[in-house]
Amino acid sequence: MAGSLQDQLLKAGLSDKKKAKKINSQKQKAQKQSRKDKTELRNEAAELAEKAMQAEKEKSQVLNEQRKQEAEQKAIAAQVRQIVEMNKIFAFGKGKEDSAIAYNFSHAGKVKSLLVSSVNHDLISRGKIAIAVYGEGYALIPAIAASKINERNAEAIVLLNDSQASDQVDEDDPYADYQVPDDLMW
Repeated sequence: MAGSLQDQLLKAGLSDKKKAKKINSQKQKAQKQSRKDKTELRNEAAELAEKAMQAEKEKSQVLNEQRKQEAEQKAIAAQVRQIVEMNKIFAFGKGKEDSAIAYNFSHAGKVKSLLVSSVNHDLISRGKIAIAVYGEGYALIPAIAASKINERNAEAIVLLNDSQASDQVDEDDPYADYQVPDDLMW
């Protein structure tokens, strides 16, 4: 297969000598004219190939960026899942002698309920325990673990009450003398 493309086309019978001579003479005229005008010949095929390569490179960069973001999101989800699994608190503790109390909270615009012990109910109310999304359900985790999860993915924490707000009393509050009873549940 040695030889130019033109020679190969002549041997295959796809072109004839008249067309080959005509193309060669046009090419020589164009070169002569470019030397005369002191301009460089444009190679349109090379320009088109360069544009195609540039477009492919940009497309590849966008695709790589999307893959990188997806990998980062998967890594964050795995970290959140691991933190929840390591710090998960059982709703009823060790003994089951404590009665179950429904703790109501809102998530995704709906009121949800989670059965917890009275001790855990109190800790959730005071902001010592948080509620996190865990698989298809919810899990109780310590507030410290919830703050770590909140740094990575704020949507994973469903409820984290402010522990400092319950300890402080606003001096200008007209209902300061009327404290909410501890056993009030909604």
